[in-house]
Amino acid sequence: MSLSVPAAPVAQDDPALTEEEDFVCSAADSPLAAIEKCLDNGVGACLVVDGRHYLGRVSLDELGRGALSGALLAPTLGQHLRELGRHRSNASPTDILQPDLDPGGNLIGITIDRSAQLLQIARPDMSHREFRAALDAFLSSWISSKGPYVEKFEEGFARFSGARHGIAVSNGTVALHLALVALGIGPGDEVIVPDLTFAATINAVLYCGATPVIADVDGRTWCLSLATVEAACTPRTKAIIPVHLYGRPAEMGPISAFAESRGIAVVEDCAEAPGACYAGLPVGHFGDVSCFSFYANKIVTTGEGGMCLTSSPELASALRVLRDHGMVPERAYWHDRIGFNYRLTNIQAAIGHAQLARASETLARNHAIAEAYRAALRGIPGVRFPPDMDEFCSPVVWLTSVLVPAERRNALLAAAPRANIELRPFFHSLSALPPYQLYARHCPNSLELSATGVNLPTSRAVDSDAIDRVAEVFRNVMA
Repeated sequence: MSLSVPAAPVAQDDPALTEEEDFVCSAADSPLAAIEKCLDNGVGACLVVDGRHYLGRVSLDELGRGALSGALLAPTLGQHLRELGRHRSNASPTDILQPDLDPGGNLIGITIDRSAQLLQIARPDMSHREFRAALDAFLSSWISSKGPYVEKFEEGFARFSGARHGIAVSNGTVALHLALVALGIGPGDEVIVPDLTFAATINAVLYCGATPVIADVDGRTWCLSLATVEAACTPRTKAIIPVHLYGRPAEMGPISAFAESRGIAVVEDCAEAPGACYAGLPVGHFGDVSCFSFYANKIVTTGEGGMCLTSSPELASALRVLRDHGMVPERAYWHDRIGFNYRLTNIQAAIGHAQLARASETLARNHAIAEAYRAALRGIPGVRFPPDMDEFCSPVVWLTSVLVPAERRNALLAAAPRANIELRPFFHSLSALPPYQLYARHCPNSLELSATGVNLPTSRAVDSDAIDRVAEVFRNVMA
C-alpha cells in the first residue's frame, strides 16, 4: 500500500504519520479498537477493510453516536457498519482521510488531506491512554473528587514541576484565588499583576477584596521584570503574581529575591508555561504557591481543571482545607474556616494523569511546529518573531506567537476565517478593559504587544500543508 501523507513538522519517526496501519481497521476489529485507533492517529477516523476490500469508514463522531444508540455493542466493525447501513459510498470529498481504491474496490493506499478542515487555534490531543484512564475512573464509580487518580495526578504534576505538594482544583482561576486566600491576602492589601495577561489573574485579586496594582511588562520577555515590579511596589504590597505569558518565563530569580527581601509573597501564574524553566529550574519552583491551568487548549488538559503547587507543608495543608469547604480532615464535617468547593473530579484527574505522561511529546511537537512557522513566514514584510530570551530563560511553545504591524493586524484576523483558519490576537491590556479602569496605568509595552501580537494554530492538526495555508494568508495581507 502507498501512503500519501503530507510531510508534517514533527519528528520523522512519529508512527501516526509513517504507518499506514494507524489509519486502517479490520472488519474483525472491535468498535473499541477503532475508537483507540481514531484517537491515536490524530485524524479522528479510520478506514475499514475486509481483507483488502474496502467496506467504509468510521469516525469518532459516528462512534460517539453509536455509543449513545447502543451500536457499539456490535462485536465487530463489520457488523457495526452493517447495522448502521454504512458502506463505501459514505466517503465525502471533504473527509480528511480518503481511500485510494482499485477498480475492484480494494484499498491500495490512503490520502490525508486537511485542506478543507477548519484549522483551529488549538484542540485537545486525546489518545487511547486518556480514553482508558477515563473509562477506568468511570467504571470504578469514583467519579467525584474522591478517587485514586486525583492523588496520582497531584503527585505526578508536582514532580514534573519540581514542587513537593500538588493540590488539584477545578480550574486555573480558582487556583489563583485559593493561593491568595491561603496566603492571607485580603482587603487593604495590594497585589502586583502584569498589564498583559488573561483577566483571571486580576480577577483572583479582586475576589479576595484586595487591590490589584497593574505593572507594565518587559518588552523582551513579555512578563513582569524586577524593574516593573519595583516601580509598582508600595508598603501595602503583599503579593506579586508573575505570569509566564505564552510559555515565556519571567525573570524569577531577581523577582523572588526582591520579594523575599520585602516579605512579599509570590504566586506564579504558570497556566501557559508548564515545562518552561528559569535558571535550569521549572517554572512553578519559585513561588510560595504556583498555579496551573488544565483548560482544553493547554499543554496538559483535563477539559477544565487546575493545580496549586507549593513546597510548604503548611501552605499545602491550608490549600487542601480551603479547597474542600474549610473542613479539617481529622474531624468529620468540622469547618474551622470558610472554604470553597474547588475540587477536581477523579475522571478529570484520570485524563490529566494520562496527559502528563505525554507532556514532553506535546512540548517537542509544539516547538517543531513553531520552527516550521518561522521558516514559512521568514521574509514576509512586517512579521516579527518573539525576541530571544537570555541564557537563564528556557521558554516553551504553548501557541506559536508572532508580531505584526498594528495597522495590518485587523486585516489579518479578518482574512484568516475566509481561508478556514482561526488566528487569535494577544490579550488586551488590562488597563484598556472597562472593569479595571480604577486600576489602569500607562503601560506602553503591554499596549504595543496587545495591538500587534497574533497567535497561530498550534496542535497535532497542524501539518506542512496547514502551515502553507497560514503563510499564504500572511503573504496576501502583509504584501
